[in-house]
Amino acid sequence: MAGGFIESSTEARLIVSRSPLVSFGRSLDYLVRYPHGCVEQTTSAVFPQLYFTDLVRDMKMPGGATENNPNYNVMQAIIKLQSMQMGNGALAYWQGGGYESWYGSVYATHFLLEARKAGFDVDQNVLNKLYNYLISMLSERRTETYYYNSNQQKEVAPREVSYSLYVLALAGKAQMSSMNYYKANLTSLSLDARYMLASAYALAGNKAAYQQILPKAFSGEIAESVTGGSFYSYLRDESIALNTLLEVDPANPQVNEMAKHISEQIKQQTYMNTQECAFSFIALGKIARKNKSNNATATVYVNGKPVGSCAEKNAVVNLKDLTGKKVSITASGTGNVYYFFTSEGINKSGTFKEEDKYMAVRKTFYNRNGTVINPASLKQNDLIIVKISVVGTTRKNIENVVITDMLPAGFEIENPRLSSTAECAWIKTFYTPQHTDIRDDRINLYTDVNNYPKEFYYMVRCVTKGAFRMGPVSADAMYNGEYHSYHGGGRVVID
Repeated sequence: MAGGFIESSTEARLIVSRSPLVSFGRSLDYLVRYPHGCVEQTTSAVFPQLYFTDLVRDMKMPGGATENNPNYNVMQAIIKLQSMQMGNGALAYWQGGGYESWYGSVYATHFLLEARKAGFDVDQNVLNKLYNYLISMLSERRTETYYYNSNQQKEVAPREVSYSLYVLALAGKAQMSSMNYYKANLTSLSLDARYMLASAYALAGNKAAYQQILPKAFSGEIAESVTGGSFYSYLRDESIALNTLLEVDPANPQVNEMAKHISEQIKQQTYMNTQECAFSFIALGKIARKNKSNNATATVYVNGKPVGSCAEKNAVVNLKDLTGKKVSITASGTGNVYYFFTSEGINKSGTFKEEDKYMAVRKTFYNRNGTVINPASLKQNDLIIVKISVVGTTRKNIENVVITDMLPAGFEIENPRLSSTAECAWIKTFYTPQHTDIRDDRINLYTDVNNYPKEFYYMVRCVTKGAFRMGPVSADAMYNGEYHSYHGGGRVVID
């Protein structure tokens, strides 16, 4: 395995389990590792961990014992989410302030309710303020343009409306007047929203209204994927609809059909965002947990020698060095066993593909006088102004883009929020990101991308002599992996 990778960076493991969820281990691994911490992603990373503790532990995340402890992860997420509450009861999209997020607030409320049901301590005052916020938002009768079936659109109530009604009903605070309003205006709801409204009625004890509103099948609408707002997509919408059915009517004939369809979509998807991963994983996991008849066992062999077995617990086998070795699995008993194999490492060559898909990001180095400088000819203690510019190459506004600039080892961030000052009067235009995340080895800037350039600046100091490899600056839409740009790697030399 280590042939093309730095040997010390390689990892490889095989997990064998009775649970079919292990075959979607890539989705869970991606979800728990996702490196950005807005309210949606904080919630998505831990929501499945309420239900699938063994599988999370077996994934063995790179953070070690802490990140491999689902209970610890859930508790830390609860503390963080509670700290994000604003004066009006909403949760801020980013920790530390900023703008409120209706979808993030209802999503986090859903998680906090489930966490409390699972035995975690959740502040009731925080929940009460969230309930009041959701109720206040329902009174506004908002609409938004919904894009679906490739070329169709219509005005509908935002997904936040139906989701808020469902979560409030789940909390025992059904808003009957708002529910009745949308029951009388079903054409103003998207397909998944009708499932949520129907389930809200079921939770409120009105089975007749539930049966009346519930669609006969999840068909007729294929939502276009969006990068902001409620982050709706076809896969996410069907997954959240299935979750509501599993809560109020798990024996419904639609459940198995929807689960099969979601499984097929996951296998076909090359990229899944955090919403799609979280809701599909939770729904399929709930179904898998109900299957008690499986008593299959399995044994993993390496070169004919048994190295692990799966029965009540998963088999987890470290396969870091596979060169010249044969791995096999034998199974017996009633039921199926599933496996997940993952391997990773850092590429020795350091090569990458420069590519602009729907946007273009670029990085330029300047001295403090505004003169462009060569990163291969720097001096120790130099101050460098880094300009990062990004522009969309399509007319479409791209929301929730993260720009990541990895620092060469010889650099240290001096001023991460450089703007037009007396020292840098040549900087005439600059933008303030929605959020900035500063780490030892990188800076992350979060912004929306439009069809006009946005420029961001920060200052670094050359602290260590030597020749260093510089990675590309990257821009990625966090909720649609097709929208990305990678550019500008190379060498940095500090004398």
